[in-house]
Amino acid sequence: MSNEFQDRVALVTGAGDKIGLGFAHASYLAERGAKIVLNDFGNGTLGLVEQGIDSDIAEQAAQRIRDAGGEAIANNGDVADPATAQEMVSAAIEAWGRVDILINNAGFASASFFPDIDAADMNRHVGVTLLGCLNTAKAVWPHLVERGYGRIINTGSPACFGNPTASYAATKSGLFGFTRTEAIFGQAHNITANLLLPAAISRLTEGLPESPFKSHLRTHFGAEKVAPVVAHLVGDQCTVTGEAFTVGGGQFARIVYAASPAQEIDLTMESVAQGMAQAMDTTDWTPQGSTAESLVHLGMPPELEQM
Repeated sequence: MSNEFQDRVALVTGAGDKIGLGFAHASYLAERGAKIVLNDFGNGTLGLVEQGIDSDIAEQAAQRIRDAGGEAIANNGDVADPATAQEMVSAAIEAWGRVDILINNAGFASASFFPDIDAADMNRHVGVTLLGCLNTAKAVWPHLVERGYGRIINTGSPACFGNPTASYAATKSGLFGFTRTEAIFGQAHNITANLLLPAAISRLTEGLPESPFKSHLRTHFGAEKVAPVVAHLVGDQCTVTGEAFTVGGGQFARIVYAASPAQEIDLTMESVAQGMAQAMDTTDWTPQGSTAESLVHLGMPPELEQM
């Protein structure tokens, strides 16, 4: 084993399934010296208790890492519960005296397509996808600030660009703003935060019907092909922060919000129609990294950008 992450301690959620992204990240870091707190609630891929809870899945995954020569302890709590995040951090501090890396991977898919979703479906996604990331961030943040070091990865999805599973798409989209905010507040403390939009075979995608698409995903988009990008982003030497990357099949790309040149309008809809063609031209688009940048792009004096 190499030792790029010697003495680093990583919390990885949703890491119980041996073919999944979370376990791929956890084992990749462990092989390189990291100590792992590995979380998995053991719930079904639809997030429904009725599917059954496999309470041993986290411990089995941790044992696989230990069998390979790494160090790992298990947590089988639900990240939607703030107590789970605190328990993970307490376990890390008790075992190794520190926490350095947080990888939020826990999630599930919905069986309901738009418009046949309801509040209960949306709330389940909010609980794991958004509140789960908030809970873990709040639990680790004081420790990262105290040490003046931290690396955070949140796991979104290409579904954020539009997907029939609207609850999944909507909450994954919310991680853009949340991750950017973490990055802004982390800058003064050497804490980076980045968003991962993975494309890989996983516990979720294994549930899809058999098809040429799924076969290609299984053959060419293994979770292990995503882990090196995650490892780079949580490494000591990487200072990239507040960014989003789509990763899969042995490739990765940066994803940005971007704005066209601002079009002058008056109070008529006709002026909007006249500027629309130019607004849709992507030639001279400008990346948008914050609320302030968006306001300045629309004419706010830079000296007034602080809200």
